[in-house]
Amino acid sequence: MKYDFLKSVSLLALFAAFTAVIFACGGSDEPTAPKREQPTYSSSSMIPYSAAYQETEISPIRFQAPSVSANGDQSRFNFTGSAILDGWDTTANADSENDPMFTDVILEFTYLTETGEEQFALIQPEYVKPEFPRPSVNLAEMGVTLYDPNRTQCGTFKLRVTLLATNDMAKPDKFVSVDSVIFVRDAEACIEPVIESSSSEPVIVSDVVLSLNTGEMTTAAAKGYSFKTDSEVSAAEAQIQVRINEENQLTLVGLNGYQVAKYTNANDKVWDDDWYSELLPPDPVHINDFRFSPSKLAETFEGFDVDAFWVVVGPAFNETTCDDFYAVSLMTKGIVDANGVVPLTIVYYKK
Repeated sequence: MKYDFLKSVSLLALFAAFTAVIFACGGSDEPTAPKREQPTYSSSSMIPYSAAYQETEISPIRFQAPSVSANGDQSRFNFTGSAILDGWDTTANADSENDPMFTDVILEFTYLTETGEEQFALIQPEYVKPEFPRPSVNLAEMGVTLYDPNRTQCGTFKLRVTLLATNDMAKPDKFVSVDSVIFVRDAEACIEPVIESSSSEPVIVSDVVLSLNTGEMTTAAAKGYSFKTDSEVSAAEAQIQVRINEENQLTLVGLNGYQVAKYTNANDKVWDDDWYSELLPPDPVHINDFRFSPSKLAETFEGFDVDAFWVVVGPAFNETTCDDFYAVSLMTKGIVDANGVVPLTIVYYKK
C-alpha cells in the first residue's frame, strides 16, 4: 500500500540539519554514534516546537516529492524523499557568495481529530539525524519510520517538517521552510486490545526449557513445516502451513489436528515482554513466556508476520511436559516466484 503526500508543490523542503541551539551553545552529538531521534513535541501543548521559526518567503531549498509506504497490515510506515539547495538561486543568495547549507530539520508527528484539531499522537516515528551542516538530506537515509506492531492508533496523521538553511553561519535559520504531510491508517488496521482475565485464563507455568530454532519453508499449497523434523515437508506430515493472499498477507494454518493462536503478551500494560522475531525472550525460555488463551485456538490465523509470536498446540499437548507446544514467528519473507510461491524464514521455540 502506498500513499502519495498531499502537497507535491508546496513541500519545498522535507529535510535539513543542525539546530539553532547548537549554533548558540556550540555543542553537538557525537557524529560517529548517531542516535534514534524522537520528535520534541509536547503532549501538554499543541503549540509545535517548530513555531519558534518564521517561514521565509525566499528560499533556495528544492525537493524531490516524497512519499510514504505501508506494509500489508499497516504496522510499519516508511518515509522517503530528498531535498537539495539551489546555489544558483540569485534571489536567495544575492547577499552572499557562500553556498547555502542545511542547518537543521525538525520532524513533528501529530494525530488529527475529525474536526481537524491536532493532538499528540500515541505513536511516534523514529529516525537517525545525520551530521550537519550538509548540502542535502534524504528521509530514507535518515531511516524515518513509523513502526507500531501493536497498531494502537488509527486515523489521520500529520508529519510536520521544518527545514532550516543558511548561506551565513552566523544566521543558521536564515531560510526556513515549513510544510506538512497527511496520511491515513485505516480503521480496520488497528487491533483493539483485549485484556485477558487472569482468573478465567490462568497462565500455564512449566519448568521445561524451550530451545530456539530457525527454519526455511514456503507458501506452497502442498507443503508445510514440521517442528518434529525441523524442515519443510508434505502437508500431510506437517504441523503448520503458511498461505499468502492476493494482497501479499500471510495466514498461519494448523494442520493435522494442530491449532494456532496469537500470543496475548501484547494485550496488557506490560510492554517489556512483547517478544517478536527481532526481540527474543532471554534464556532460559519457558512456556509462560508465550501467554495464550486456549479458547482462542483455531485452525487459521490471519496476519502472520514479524511483529509477534503465535503458539501452535497439538492433540498431545501437555502443560507440564510441554509436549506438542510450539511458539513461532516470521523472520523474513522472500520474493514471490513464477509459481506464486514465497520463501519464508521462521524462528520458533520447542521442547
